[in-house]
Amino acid sequence: MRNAKNEMENVKETTYRRVVDHGKTYLLRLVNSVVAANMFFAIAEHNLTIVGMDASYIKPITTSYIMIAAGQTMDILLTTNQTLGHYYIAARQFWSQEVDLTNFDLFNVTAIIEYRGNYTIPLSPSFPSTLPDYKDSRQVIKFSKLLRSLASKDHPVNVPLNITTRMYITVSMAEIECKNTTCIATGEEIILATSVNSISWNNPVPTDVLLAYYRNITGVYTTDFPDQPLNYYNFTADELPEALAMADLGSKVKVLNYNEAVEVVFQGTNILGAGCVVLALSCR
Repeated sequence: MRNAKNEMENVKETTYRRVVDHGKTYLLRLVNSVVAANMFFAIAEHNLTIVGMDASYIKPITTSYIMIAAGQTMDILLTTNQTLGHYYIAARQFWSQEVDLTNFDLFNVTAIIEYRGNYTIPLSPSFPSTLPDYKDSRQVIKFSKLLRSLASKDHPVNVPLNITTRMYITVSMAEIECKNTTCIATGEEIILATSVNSISWNNPVPTDVLLAYYRNITGVYTTDFPDQPLNYYNFTADELPEALAMADLGSKVKVLNYNEAVEVVFQGTNILGAGCVVLALSCR
C-alpha cells in the first residue's frame, strides 16, 4: 500500500494493484507494522470476515471495516462477489488522544483490487465509504465489542480453576526522573515512558535476563516485581493526581514455579491520557 495525499493522484503508476477473480475467497494476512499507531482498514463495497487474531482463531466476524493495533496480526477472508470493476483498499490512522495535533498524518494509504474480466474500466476506483474518521472512537468501541473467543462445545477452552498466584498489573504512561546515567535526557529532567505497576524496565548491564538466570549471574535483575499496583484508585477517571504519573526504573521480574496456575488482570489507566494498545504476555 502507498501513502496518498489524494487517492486519485498518479494511481496508474504508483499504486499497488491486486488482480482477483470473481466469486473466489481470498485469505488476507494483515499485519500492522506501523510503530505506535492503530489503523482503520477497509475495502470498498466488500465485507471482511476475520477468523483469526495474533495466531489464535476467533469466532468469525463479518464487518465492513476493521481496526488493527500496532504489532497486531489478523487473518481475514475476502470474498470477491461484487460487480466487476476496480475497488480501493484503504487504511487510515486512528488517534485516540483527546488533544488535537497540528502535524497529524491525515493521509490515507491505498491499494487497488482489480477484477479480472471484460468490462469498462472506471475512471477511478470506488473508495470505501465505511472507513472511519481518524478520531472516530465510537467505531473502535463498536468493532472491539465484536471480538469473541472461538470457545464453544466444539472448541472447548479448559481454564484452570485452582489458581495459585494472582497478579493485578496496571499499564500506564509515566514520568521518570533522569538520574545520573540511568536514562538519557535531552535537556529535560523528566522523560516519558511506559510503566507496569509504576515500574519502567531498565537494563543495568548488557546481559540477557535468561542468560543471567541460567548462569546465575547477579546484578542483572531482581525478583521483586509486585503482584499488584502500589495504589488502587479510579484508574479511568478523567482527572488524576499528577503524582500518580511518577514511575521508577527497575529490572524487576516475577519468578513462577513450573506448572503454576496464574491469573493476570491487565488494567489500563488514564494517567497522562488513555491509549489503545495491544498487550502481549510472553513467558520464558
